[in-house]
Amino acid sequence: MARGGPRPFQGRSVQKRLKNGAGSLFLTAIDTPLSISLAEHLTPEERAELLLTVETLKMFTEANPDNDQSLEILKDTYWKLGQQEDALATTRQLAEAYLRQGQYSAALLEYEGMLAHQPDSQEIQALIADLDAQLNPGKPAGGQAPIALDFGVAAELFEAPETATPNEGTPGAEPALIATAATRQPDNAPPNAEPGALVQDYNGPLARFLIQHRLASREVVETALERVKTLNADIQADPNTPSVAAGLLDELIKAGVEAETLLAAILDRTKFAYIPLESYDVDRQIVRMLPESLTLGRRVVPFDIVSRTMMVALDNPFDTAVKTLVQQTVDYHVQWHLAMPGMIHRILRESYRLPG
Repeated sequence: MARGGPRPFQGRSVQKRLKNGAGSLFLTAIDTPLSISLAEHLTPEERAELLLTVETLKMFTEANPDNDQSLEILKDTYWKLGQQEDALATTRQLAEAYLRQGQYSAALLEYEGMLAHQPDSQEIQALIADLDAQLNPGKPAGGQAPIALDFGVAAELFEAPETATPNEGTPGAEPALIATAATRQPDNAPPNAEPGALVQDYNGPLARFLIQHRLASREVVETALERVKTLNADIQADPNTPSVAAGLLDELIKAGVEAETLLAAILDRTKFAYIPLESYDVDRQIVRMLPESLTLGRRVVPFDIVSRTMMVALDNPFDTAVKTLVQQTVDYHVQWHLAMPGMIHRILRESYRLPG
């Protein structure tokens, strides 16, 4: 891929939950790192799985340095392996990612975690003091640090899905699409909730984005959009024959728009994460953990589960309705990735053993 995509990934996906004497050994991000002594009790199989998790997550973070979810899990994995130097380096990366996203309270927490292991670091002390001053401009120097609560992040969890679509009528406005706290399951979310109704005009925001940023001509986009609507209407008219829904990017590529250039431009403007599915060993059982209305009907591919995080690929990053419904359907955190439309179609067809 010209820009935005990671280097090809060699190796199988991480699909097993690690086991220890007490049950499942999850890799979820935690506020206080696990004791390094845990590494001494890992079996060879558990260590191998953790190392494979590191390899996978490093691919994601290299492709997108602002992917805070992957950085959080990578940090915790390093602690489990007893690799303190790597864990602290990843904590630093995570703090810097939060700073770039404007999540200053979250960054402050990470720096405070580093300070607990490097109490004599004047650099970290200075960073914490600077952040504290920004968060509390009226607080006297040396006062007690506040409880770090990023209200902007908390609000994101409960915003209506429409707020994640492009800002219509605002030329050059950049949409907030990257997998952030808004994609994580709130603590009060009902597990395995039944998906609600899907809106029909889910390609409209993507079409407007492509036209607004001149990634394809208005005529080409509108022609492809009409064809997608026609194809999907035909599919819906025959519900007894499962088929993969048509996608706007797929139709544009079929119409002659260069695939890698198009996806690279979308990734560059949205900062969305990318996954080269052609280099990934996708388990069809994971794909079919979601209902067909979301996978076949909206071209959504769950391709891996790492601890309590489900990694999901799609080819329409502006389909906020399907993102909301996926999160309501599964009892996992969800991490979103953009993938080549042709690979989305191929994996869905193979997973459901569809003809053609």
